[in-house]
Amino acid sequence: MSPASHDSLADYLHAIVAALPPSSPYCLVGALAVNAWGRLRATNDIDLLVLADVPARTELIDALRAHEFRIDETWLEHNPMAKDIVMRLTHRSYPTIPLDLLFANDPQSQSALARRQALQLLGVSLYVCSPEDLILLKLKAGRPHDFEDVLGIIKNPHLRVDLDYLWSWADRLGLQGELSYVFQAADTGR
Repeated sequence: MSPASHDSLADYLHAIVAALPPSSPYCLVGALAVNAWGRLRATNDIDLLVLADVPARTELIDALRAHEFRIDETWLEHNPMAKDIVMRLTHRSYPTIPLDLLFANDPQSQSALARRQALQLLGVSLYVCSPEDLILLKLKAGRPHDFEDVLGIIKNPHLRVDLDYLWSWADRLGLQGELSYVFQAADTGR
């Protein structure tokens, strides 16, 4: 699948934000959030971190369904263990760009929602995961492109990350080695 075009992503982001209920906290995570904090990377989807509790989840999904979003049942059949972690939705106007709702089901991801930042991205006003929390989420995922994303954020000369916050959560999550590794790779020190 080729990466989505800038215009279609911007239009889709606008449609998503317009469909979200005002009472549902969310923040953009994934490649688009990485783009906001320093590393340009193509993407084929949009990832939102959202509340995990059943009432909030139900309200959010009902609101999205009212705006022509549909749960991707085929994806769900192939990923039955993921239903409590992530839900994939599609929209008929943007059939090649899935919307993944990641449920904030641990203290760090809940902290990420509380620390989200309002930004303009692709001309759309929305909430984006803070750079520190995005680093932690990427380190938890641990895929090779996640480490590259973290390096891109850390190497951004215009961005100052809260090192105390990062190391505190890295200690709690058992990610000290991973965080040390990316700082050494970025040659920025601890």
